[in-house]
Amino acid sequence: MRKLVRFKHDERGQALVEFVLILPFLFIILAALIYFGRLVYSSIALNMASYDACRAAVESLRRDDGQAQGLTAGRETLNGFSMSAASARLTVTPQGKWERGAWVRCRTAYTLKVNDIPMVQLFHPGGAVPLQATRWSRIQTWRSWWER
Repeated sequence: MRKLVRFKHDERGQALVEFVLILPFLFIILAALIYFGRLVYSSIALNMASYDACRAAVESLRRDDGQAQGLTAGRETLNGFSMSAASARLTVTPQGKWERGAWVRCRTAYTLKVNDIPMVQLFHPGGAVPLQATRWSRIQTWRSWWER
């Protein structure tokens, strides 16, 4: 009579194999979280910088101080978000003349460096994402106490 040979199933390496199979997906998820988190944070910072620049510009106390005051406020907001204000492009431009009731456009542009995040170079070959935020506001007719 034949003897049936039973092989003992060894499961000692099963957890290690499963971990090695799942590890690349965990790295991809982690890189995506870091990338999108940095992107959202930078977008919020640019929106706030544009908003603060417009508010400071349209509420200036003297006619000649509006643009400089707006640029300073926008740069300070970017510094508050720990972003380099020197590498951002911030503009405060009126539509027409700088008069009460005129519209002012504040635009903040920034190039976000993402080359330190793994696998992002596949989607952004240069390792940089251009971001921009624009805000419009009207020069206050009752808050600007300009001398005539």
